[in-house]
Amino acid sequence: MVLSWLLACAHTFPGPVSSLVDRAPTSAPPPASRPAAPSSRPADPGAAVAAAAADLVGDKRLQVGAETYRYDCSGLVEASLASVGLEARGSSAMLFEAARDAGVLHRRRLPSPGDIAFFDDTYDRDGNGRLDDPLSHSAVVESVDRDGTVTLIHVGSRGVVRFRMNLRHPEEPAGPDGEPWNDPLRAWKSGDSRRTRYLAGELWVGFGSFWRLDPPVASTR
Repeated sequence: MVLSWLLACAHTFPGPVSSLVDRAPTSAPPPASRPAAPSSRPADPGAAVAAAAADLVGDKRLQVGAETYRYDCSGLVEASLASVGLEARGSSAMLFEAARDAGVLHRRRLPSPGDIAFFDDTYDRDGNGRLDDPLSHSAVVESVDRDGTVTLIHVGSRGVVRFRMNLRHPEEPAGPDGEPWNDPLRAWKSGDSRRTRYLAGELWVGFGSFWRLDPPVASTR
């Protein structure tokens, strides 16, 4: 199955995902420590996608093999999926639609490593002051704890970093013992509507298990 779309993730993100500008992919020689995308399906493709995202934490460039990806949220998703041979291109909204069309979109509270998480209203994309910015962000699931806390990897204002989300307690930033449950994905601003939500669990809309599809997928570019 070939998944190929154009465009990039949304242009700017406040809070943990702020000050990001879409850029077209460029080519560059691969770093010595960065393996090329595999030519065959890994034994555990979901874990491979999660490991690829984790390998990019702290990096200033999103690169898999000889391919360089946009330094934004969907660029990280593209790079991570490329690690298992999936050629997926597009904005968070396009990737969401592709997951739905491919039959791998789900809303289970406990995802699998390698799933792609999608979020609404992480910033005021159109600048109109309203909560009408669906599918504005995406991230890669790295792991899931026993209490339901999900660790994800995304591109934010601090680069490629981790954040947490617990869909059993989506409106709670922390548990009774102070354990972190939901990190903020939207920055607070004066004048925000009373309906504005800020935590990852509140803004989540679904997961896409692209790794369940059958790679390798030949590039169409």
